[in-house]
Amino acid sequence: MEIFVVPDLWNVLAQWGATLILFLVIRHFVYQPMNDFLAKRQASIASEIEEAQAERVEAERLKSDYEQKLRDAKEEGAEIIEKSRERGRELEKSASEEAQARAEAMIEKAKADIEREKAKARQDVQNETSDLAVMIAEKLLNDTIDEKHHDELINGLIQDMEKRHV
Repeated sequence: MEIFVVPDLWNVLAQWGATLILFLVIRHFVYQPMNDFLAKRQASIASEIEEAQAERVEAERLKSDYEQKLRDAKEEGAEIIEKSRERGRELEKSASEEAQARAEAMIEKAKADIEREKAKARQDVQNETSDLAVMIAEKLLNDTIDEKHHDELINGLIQDMEKRHV
C-alpha cells in the first residue's frame, strides 16, 4: 500500500507564511538587537584598543623622558663629582703652597734670627775681649794709661780679633 501525500496548497502557503512571520519576528526581536549589541561591542573594543595604543605611546614617551632624565642626572652627578674632586685638588694645592710659603718664611726668620744672634754674640765677644784686654794690659803694665792710648790699644785688639775670627 502506497500512500501519496499531496500537499495542499493552502497548507504550504500557511507554512511559508508562518515561517516568514517567524523569521521577521526573530529578526526584529533577536537579530537586530543582537546586531546592535555586537556593533556597540565592536566600537567599544576598537575604542579600548585605540586608548591602549595611545596609552602605550604615552608610556613609551614617558619612559623615554625618564631615561633621558636618568642620563642627565647621571651626567650631572658625574660633573658634580668631578668638580668636587677638582675643588679638592685645588684646596690641597693651595694648602700645600701656603704651608710651603709659611715654612720658607719661618726658615728666613730663623736665618735672620741666627744672623742677629751671631752679630750680638760677636759684639758681646768684642766687648768682653776689649774689657779683658784692658784688664790684662793694666795688670801687665801696672800703671794707668791715658785715654787716647787706651782707645788705640782696644781698637788694635779688636781688629786683630776680627782678622782671626773672620
